[in-house]
Amino acid sequence: MTNTPPALSAEDESAVRAIVNAFANSWTRHDMQAMHDLDAEDVEWINVVGHHWRGKATVYKGHVAIHKGMFATTSASVDTVMIRSIAPDVAVAVATLHFGASLDPRYPWVAAAKTRASFTMVKREGVWKIVHFQNTVIDPKAENDDVPAYDATGFPPPRDR
Repeated sequence: MTNTPPALSAEDESAVRAIVNAFANSWTRHDMQAMHDLDAEDVEWINVVGHHWRGKATVYKGHVAIHKGMFATTSASVDTVMIRSIAPDVAVAVATLHFGASLDPRYPWVAAAKTRASFTMVKREGVWKIVHFQNTVIDPKAENDDVPAYDATGFPPPRDR
């Protein structure tokens, strides 16, 4: 017996998708208040380098700090978003995001990156908010090997190197 959660309504799916887009837009504007208006008070955030921030105030503080420095001139855009309901009023959005390189010569190591982000969102009192976020840089060498149906070995076929 499967316990499949109900599908999201078109309105809820639109609201979840809007949050992902608002995240990228607020990043590009470096508007941390707008970005964290998207978060629930009990949000947890795991960023691309593995920092684990807990609580809205801590997540806000972390983003303010990095957007005053190395990310002050970066941009973000959304490529794709896949959304699914995992329980009533709970959804996961997996987004492919593009972050632009820093334009500040003090931060030449902040290169453009393609990432995969996982947003877990809940609807409380009729409003969708981010409760958990995790982001991973997509390794361009491995990106085309992201196939879950390899043969019985579970490994990708060898390539000429």
